[in-house]
Amino acid sequence: MKSGKEARAELPYYRRNLIVLWITTFLASASWTQVVPFLPLYLQELGVAENLAQWSGLVVSMQFAGGLVMAPIWGKIADQRGRKLMTIRAGLCLSAIYFLTGLATAPWHVAVLRFLNGALTGFIPSSMSLVATNTPQHLAARYVALLQTASAAGSVAGPVIGGVLASLAGIRGALFLSAANVLLSVILVIVLVEERNKVAPEKKSTLLEDFSTALHNPALVRVMGITILAMIGTVSIQPILTVYVGELAADPSRATAIAGVVYALPGIALVLTANAWVRIGQRRGYDAAVLWSLAGGGALGVALGLVRSLPLFAVLFFLQGACLAGLRPVTGAIISEQIDEEFRGRAFGMQQAANTVGGLLGPALAGFVSARLGNAAAFWATGLVLLAGGAYLHIHERKVSLEERSISA
Repeated sequence: MKSGKEARAELPYYRRNLIVLWITTFLASASWTQVVPFLPLYLQELGVAENLAQWSGLVVSMQFAGGLVMAPIWGKIADQRGRKLMTIRAGLCLSAIYFLTGLATAPWHVAVLRFLNGALTGFIPSSMSLVATNTPQHLAARYVALLQTASAAGSVAGPVIGGVLASLAGIRGALFLSAANVLLSVILVIVLVEERNKVAPEKKSTLLEDFSTALHNPALVRVMGITILAMIGTVSIQPILTVYVGELAADPSRATAIAGVVYALPGIALVLTANAWVRIGQRRGYDAAVLWSLAGGGALGVALGLVRSLPLFAVLFFLQGACLAGLRPVTGAIISEQIDEEFRGRAFGMQQAANTVGGLLGPALAGFVSARLGNAAAFWATGLVLLAGGAYLHIHERKVSLEERSISA
């Protein structure tokens, strides 16, 4: 019999990193999604009696604003000082923010803390950067995809956990427990995760120079474009999903419970298909995987706006989630395989900023369309955006390919 210490010594450090970071990514993702659905109720507890929708929108958008500004900066620091250090820093900040949110006594406290949440955190992107730079190259893309499944699984489990915690301990209690979850994650990272490959940039650069480098890197430009489309495809309809399910449900009183199940379907689809999409990308090419993902997601988005049967809607929503599930792991794989190691922290930071842009554009698009043409129109409008984005990327890739062939000839 081998002792636990001997078994641990035989386990490759990069595999142990994956196991630990899978668990911590799941906990961090669950801690986020177990809080967000109940923020409007928390704002009511803090005295918001009028304009609740505006306050809720402000609180959510503040995080996006903070992340848009700071994500590339933290990515740059990660490349300079180490990814493990940035993962620990982000986790400690996130834990403290959850704890302080639980102590809030006014709505503006929550808004400020959500801004700080976007500006100071980034636990999951830092974890992915750490895995991408401390895993053998032939395994890096799949390992990053597995972390994507952890994030998706946490986002599915979070609302369920949050609902149970809120009913047992109240929303403040749920926030304190979220803080404890993230703090546990930080401790696990400190004790068990190793960063043996600390890739330092060969030369110092300014943030503007980094953006210039990114804009002249076709792979990273492609990643940011795909990321924006992925966020538009996944978050656009979230604000109206419960309302639309209520329109389709035979019993509107059960709409909230049914919407909770439907809401979880894309996350379940990502957990089931993320690794398969990376394998498709490695065998057939990542451009092909992205094109299939966008074409399928766009076509199904149009179909979602046309069906009037709730069971059929749920099936199509799951299938759309399975299609769009290809985008996140494939972009992580592209960064892991096609971006220099010394730039990967910044690449994941810029991807997070693109994620934020998509998170802002998507709901704005859906809200604009649904206010004028009805909720169903938001689905097919989002689908058309995905189809247009896929067509543009396909035409652009063909153009680049033809240019490269003419140069080589």
